[in-house]
Amino acid sequence: MRTLLAFMIVMMLSSGCIGTTDFYGKTMEVKPVATFELFDDNGDRFNLSMIDSDVIMVGFIHTSCLDECDDLTRSMNETYNLLSSQEQQTVSLLTITTDPWHDNSNRLYHYKKNNSVEWPHLTVSNINTELAMIESVWASFGTSVEISANQTESLARCSIHLMDYTVTQTVHAILIDSDHNVRVQWLESEWDSESVAADIRKLASE
Repeated sequence: MRTLLAFMIVMMLSSGCIGTTDFYGKTMEVKPVATFELFDDNGDRFNLSMIDSDVIMVGFIHTSCLDECDDLTRSMNETYNLLSSQEQQTVSLLTITTDPWHDNSNRLYHYKKNNSVEWPHLTVSNINTELAMIESVWASFGTSVEISANQTESLARCSIHLMDYTVTQTVHAILIDSDHNVRVQWLESEWDSESVAADIRKLASE
């Protein structure tokens, strides 16, 4: 009898019936986000202790990215607008640049306005002293960022100067919980706003 009971418990655990939460997005290994202090699009200091929300949706873009970064920004906004006004009170949105060499606070301010969104867009104030810190932030969110030199200089979109490098990144958003642990990944290429909203509701209810 004891053997049968033990077998049933193991089967229930392995099938997700006990102690697990199924999300529509990719469930991540629960890990804390690296401590950071970045600067928002107004040039003000920003860190996660300033947010008291059940869920934070953090997107990663750079302003000279092609359409997929704008698509992610629009998708995040669309998902937020699918939530009720009460649900919106439990959620905060953030965007972190993957091109701090180019994306200063002023550039992020104009990017935010051009995309008609209101949440903070974050970067560093001094790339020489803060690069290692923002790299640790990317890593803690599972964001891959690669820099490659251009063979010929190309004009960055909405830019007044030439860029001699290209940024290749994971275009995604990560849902983190109230303890600032990473929980769910949504790639822009797989985004479904209704499903992301459902994941936000599920995470907020824990």
